Amino acid sequence: MNDLKTAGMAGETGFIVGKFDGKFIRFNKPGHIITFAPTRSGKGVGHVIPNLLTHPGSVVVNDIKGENYAVSQRERRKFNKVFTFAPFHDFSSHYNPIDFIRLGTPDELDDVALIADMLIPEEGGSDPFWDREAKNLYTGLILHVATSRPPVLRNLGEVRYLIMQSKDDFNFTIKEMTKSKNEHVRKFGAALSATEAKVMASILSTARSKTAVWDSPRLQGITSRSDFQLADIKKEPTSLYIIIPPEYLDVYQPLIRLMVGLSLAAMTKTKGKPASPVLFLVDEFPALGYMKPIEMGLGYLAGYGVTIWTFIQDLSQLKNTYKDKWESFLANCSVRCAFGTNDVDTAKVLSDMLGQATIRVKSTGLSDSGSSANFSETSRALMTPDEIMTMPFDSQLIFVQGMRPVIAEKIMYFKDPAFVGKFDEWKD
Repeated sequence: MNDLKTAGMAGETGFIVGKFDGKFIRFNKPGHIITFAPTRSGKGVGHVIPNLLTHPGSVVVNDIKGENYAVSQRERRKFNKVFTFAPFHDFSSHYNPIDFIRLGTPDELDDVALIADMLIPEEGGSDPFWDREAKNLYTGLILHVATSRPPVLRNLGEVRYLIMQSKDDFNFTIKEMTKSKNEHVRKFGAALSATEAKVMASILSTARSKTAVWDSPRLQGITSRSDFQLADIKKEPTSLYIIIPPEYLDVYQPLIRLMVGLSLAAMTKTKGKPASPVLFLVDEFPALGYMKPIEMGLGYLAGYGVTIWTFIQDLSQLKNTYKDKWESFLANCSVRCAFGTNDVDTAKVLSDMLGQATIRVKSTGLSDSGSSANFSETSRALMTPDEIMTMPFDSQLIFVQGMRPVIAEKIMYFKDPAFVGKFDEWKD
């Protein structure tokens, strides 16, 4: 406990990452957090919900089952404005991503490009040409809609409508773009009109398949207008729950990626630092696909008053998505928590992170003069991969930059006296 006190992790403020001797371990410095947690290992009851019930600052959380909202929204309304982005629920708030664009400023093209990048990320295949060109097409169409359509049609549903037009109608749209009052739109229109027909057909095919989710009437409905602005998340205590049922997670992946990515970008384009850090709780992080704003943001977002807390099941997920950058990803996290693992490679990495201990080994021998004892020093892993894989369910490992690793207790908010009266029951 002395190490935790020295590191400032035994106080009354900060993000709750575990318990030691019955007291909360809290992280209250600039930096980011990652949790390794296999399915059904308690990441929600031990990390996500305890912080939703206590963190006074803004929170953005992708809430896959809606459990986090059901359990914590009543408490958070006491000190936050609460919004939801939940296409499958009647209680959803509305947000139009086109409202993110700073039209008429030098930033407008970059803002549009960011939206397109979240919708159509480059998958890193052998030929990124089609993804890149589909993204350029979407960038041009989004800016065209944003600058030429009446407010009721200024949304991504209209962009989807344009991209699904017949060949003749789409050619008419391109002609419209070449006559736009916006210089960037005119340039996109000129480039599109010069594209060979067969190439354009392939680009359209890629763009259509990558954005098929926008055919959903429920999605078009909640993105038709805005009840809040993402900049408000930094300006005043605000909670945003992004709720997608698990069975639709793969289909709606671009939507979650878009909302999380734009929310992060809003933190850097909004001046000032919040009184309390803005917390991003990114559950099932690898399932969102490659997210450049998070990969890059780990290096600088803490300076803007942002803490990103990602959750992964094992290292193989991180390696599959971020390839040879996974080590720098971990290095940019000030706190790394592990709820055990079922994956051998993850266990080996955690064992290496724990380091070695020096132990004395006694050996005995016999000689003409009798028995003798000799002592030698050797090293062994503080915990072997096998020991990590068989950790008790109620234990976790916590690695904090600048201090020795800690074997800590997990939290179960519904059994902890500190949370009595703060949470509501979750009915699956």
